[in-house]
Amino acid sequence: MIEFAPELKADSVLQERLSSLANVTVIKNAQTTEITGTDKVNGISYKERATEEIHHIELEGVFVQIGLVPNTEWLADTVERTRMGEIVVDKHGATNIPGVFAAGDCTDSTYKQIIISMGSGATAALGAFDYLIRN
Repeated sequence: MIEFAPELKADSVLQERLSSLANVTVIKNAQTTEITGTDKVNGISYKERATEEIHHIELEGVFVQIGLVPNTEWLADTVERTRMGEIVVDKHGATNIPGVFAAGDCTDSTYKQIIISMGSGATAALGAFDYLIRN
């Protein structure tokens, strides 16, 4: 696991569980610089932020996770949000305000993955299109 920050920010229970795994190495204060491979992933390069030293790790795949807290505070009370700040949407991507749609990881979707966000973007776009032609 490569963490950009100097320290992990997850709950201590999760950090303890992670450190107990023999097959996981945590690298902190590192900036990913490159994912390598031609037809498939074969490695990742990162720079130690303190020393600027570059390292490369051979591997067969990567899983990118940027963060868990949605950047929705700018909405204030304009649309309904969960206690975690996720925008509440229905199965069409509609919010509680007629004509306002949302998609992606900022919504209350069950899974936060790129492919899920892409699908929810298509759903919200079709929902907005349907809303516009009916109103």
